Amino acid sequence: MKMKKIHLLIKEDFDLIRKAFMKNKKIMLPIFSGVIFAIIMGKVDIIIILLACIAFVDFNTLYIPDIFNYLIILIGLMKFNSYFILLGIFLISFLFYYARRDALGYGDIKLIFGLSLNYGFNVFFIIIFSVLISYLFEKKGKIAFGYYLFWGTIIEKIWFFNFNPFTFF
Repeated sequence: MKMKKIHLLIKEDFDLIRKAFMKNKKIMLPIFSGVIFAIIMGKVDIIIILLACIAFVDFNTLYIPDIFNYLIILIGLMKFNSYFILLGIFLISFLFYYARRDALGYGDIKLIFGLSLNYGFNVFFIIIFSVLISYLFEKKGKIAFGYYLFWGTIIEKIWFFNFNPFTFF
């Protein structure tokens, strides 16, 4: 199997983003409102913006572009926390089991790895919130889990901004 050249991978990702914009523009309103809500709460950063792009494309195509995943991973690696890297490696090894059963895509695994590099142990809350939201709103077989990871991250950032469940005083 030949390795694809990097410019072909980027071209495929941008073609996918273009197709997502042509397919369904109604989903932009909830994603945009989530970003605005994060801005109002003062908890917006580049990760939220990248997650909003991922949520839009994943909701329309059930595919997460690698270029966004690699940017999130790169931002997490620049922070360099060895505990977060070990946590991310643990999550990848655990989630590959679900990817082999077609329950979770490889783009979702890369995204969760990037989120674990950026948010550390709070990624467990992001996953819990995302799974709960997806169970509430999705009834069909395949879901766009990147969309729900976006909302799980928004909820986690606001949850820990207003209330830290590990402190009682």
